[in-house]
Amino acid sequence: MNQILNKIKNQASGFFVRFISPSTTKNLLVLYAILVIPFFVYHESHLPWHYVLVLCLVSLFVGLLITYISLYIIQLYWRETFHPLVEIGVLILFIFALWLAEVLMFEAGTVFLFIFVIIAFFIRILQLTEYARLLLAFCLVASNAFISFKALQGAEVLSAYLLFKNKYQIEEKNLNNWVITNEKEHWNEELQFGFTLPEGMFFYKPDDLTLENKTGVGQIAGLLSFSDHDAERYPFVRIFYFPDYVGFQKEQAIQEFSEFLKIQVSKGDIEDLQEIQQKEIEEFILVSKFWTFYDLLRPRYSKTGFMIIETNNHDKLLLHITENLEKGEIHESVIREFLASIRFRN
Repeated sequence: MNQILNKIKNQASGFFVRFISPSTTKNLLVLYAILVIPFFVYHESHLPWHYVLVLCLVSLFVGLLITYISLYIIQLYWRETFHPLVEIGVLILFIFALWLAEVLMFEAGTVFLFIFVIIAFFIRILQLTEYARLLLAFCLVASNAFISFKALQGAEVLSAYLLFKNKYQIEEKNLNNWVITNEKEHWNEELQFGFTLPEGMFFYKPDDLTLENKTGVGQIAGLLSFSDHDAERYPFVRIFYFPDYVGFQKEQAIQEFSEFLKIQVSKGDIEDLQEIQQKEIEEFILVSKFWTFYDLLRPRYSKTGFMIIETNNHDKLLLHITENLEKGEIHESVIREFLASIRFRN
C-alpha cells in the first residue's frame, strides 16, 4: 500500500514540477481556456448569445487570473516549502472558496474542512515536503474551480435579472413602504393593495431580496415564503407591479412567464413542465395560468404559475405562485388563505 501511495505521490509531484515552469505557464493558461469555454457556453446556452458572450468573458477572466496566481504561488512554494505566509494565505483562500460555494452550509462540508485541517497540520508538523506541496496545489486547484463557478453563477443571476428588468420601461417606485400591523396585516399605500399573512409564512420587502429573488416580469413589490431565511422555499408568492400605462395583457404575461420557465428548465432547475387548466374562485383574478413540474433541486412534483389582478388605481399586479401539489385542491391551504385575504382598501 505504501509503495502505491509513494508512486502516486512521485508521479503527481513530477507532473507539477514539469508544468509550473515559466515556459509552460502560457500553455497551461491556453489549455485552461480551451477546456472551460465549451463548459461555460453549454451552461449558459439558455440565454441570448450576447449574454452568453459576456458571461463567458467574465468567468474566463476570473478563472485565468486565479490560475495564473495559483501557478505563481505553487512555484514560490516549491522553492521554499513550508513558507508560513503562503500556507496561511492559501488556507484562507480555500476556506473562502468553500464558504462561497456554500459547502460549509452543510454538516458534511464542515466535517470535511475539520478533517482536512487536521491532516494539513500533521503534514506540517512532520515536515512531509512532497505531501505538503501536493496538498497546497490541491487547495489552489479546488479554490480556482469553486470561485470560477461562483463567478459564472453570479454573472448568470445578474444577466437573467437584467434580461427581465424594466423590459416594459416601467418607472420604478419605492415599494418598500409596507405598513404591518399585528405582524399579520400588510398594506401598501403606493399599490393600494393589502393582505393578511397566513400562519407559518414570512414576508420579504424588495430591499430584503437578492437579485435572483427579484428576477421576473415587472418590478418586485414583495415576497411571501414559508421560510424566514430561504425566500424561495415554497409555497411562496412573488408580487410584481405593473403601472396602468404599461397596458400589460394576458398574452404578454403568458409569453414572459413561459420564457422565465424555459430558462429554469435550461438551467437544470426543473423538468417535465406540463401546462394545466384550473378555474380560480376569487372574482378579482383577471387571468391565471399554471404548470406542473418536477423540481430537481427539491426532488418532488410541484406547481407554478401566475395570476394577474387589478388594483383600484388600475395598476396590475402579477402574483407568481409556486407551491406543492395537493390532490383535489386548487391551491395549498396557505395560498388559499392569502388569496382570500387580499383587499384593495385599507
